[in-house]
Amino acid sequence: MWRIARGDRVIANVTTQKDTFSMPSGDAQRAWFPEMLAELERFWSNNPNWSEVITFCERMTSLRSDIRDQRDIRSPMMTCRSCGKKHAMTLPPISPRSLLFALQKIDAIADEELKRLDKEWMRYRKTENLDARGHRNADGADNKTQASACHRAEQESS
Repeated sequence: MWRIARGDRVIANVTTQKDTFSMPSGDAQRAWFPEMLAELERFWSNNPNWSEVITFCERMTSLRSDIRDQRDIRSPMMTCRSCGKKHAMTLPPISPRSLLFALQKIDAIADEELKRLDKEWMRYRKTENLDARGHRNADGADNKTQASACHRAEQESS
């Protein structure tokens, strides 16, 4: 195994296998890229309402997918609880709550404001009967459980 480093930071570990190279392609775990954070800061300065926040989160989820595709960033690998096999993980969409934590990360809001906005978001969700992403709950229940991340297991059982 070889290590590729830039200064003191290790960028990638390269392993050889039958004369091919396997190298991680970018920051697979990153939810918010720098250009997304800059856009978030501009968006937040307009004092948006929750429906605008939901729309913005959908746009950021799409932008994240585009950035990952353009930079050839592969999804992190995970062991599936459904089938026990190793797959590329499907990243969850960016939620309004994720947006709040990103705002805190870039110092656009303080800890106290984060707590206040988080409670406000929870009240809004409950009042409007929304799931964590801001979409209407079909059955009227609060969906706290996530669907299986393994679509392969569902396809194989069909």
